[in-house]
Amino acid sequence: MQRFPVRLPALWRQAFPGVMAGAVAGHAWGWLQGETFSWPQSLPMMVTAAITVVLVHLLMPTEAGPDGLKLGTFWGWRRSVAWEDIVSAEHLRGVPLMVGIRLRDRQGRNYLLPRDTVGLPTLHALAHARGGPQHPLTLALEVPMYRL
Repeated sequence: MQRFPVRLPALWRQAFPGVMAGAVAGHAWGWLQGETFSWPQSLPMMVTAAITVVLVHLLMPTEAGPDGLKLGTFWGWRRSVAWEDIVSAEHLRGVPLMVGIRLRDRQGRNYLLPRDTVGLPTLHALAHARGGPQHPLTLALEVPMYRL
């Protein structure tokens, strides 16, 4: 299996706002319970986000091999999908944190291939070799991701 991780800066742009929102929500919950409201300290949040980013980068890359892909769903779960089970691949542009390609399999499950995935030309060549020139992922990867 070949690994195609997401670039670290792209993961940081996703992780830090999420950690910040969680910390603010936690402090707001305490305020609703009668505690004094204070803004969360940013240094611990930055450390938490940095650890999260590195772990996601190292442990959860998209993987591709002869049997198919292993990639994340919209909810973050890792699933495998065979090349022949991919029935559509469409570009997502509407939500800033989810820019990339949405893959759909025969069962209607959705998967996300982020725009900032490293090695997309290699993945395109693998999709072409395994699925052919008319495979949905092959066709979707022919549009440069920087245009999204």
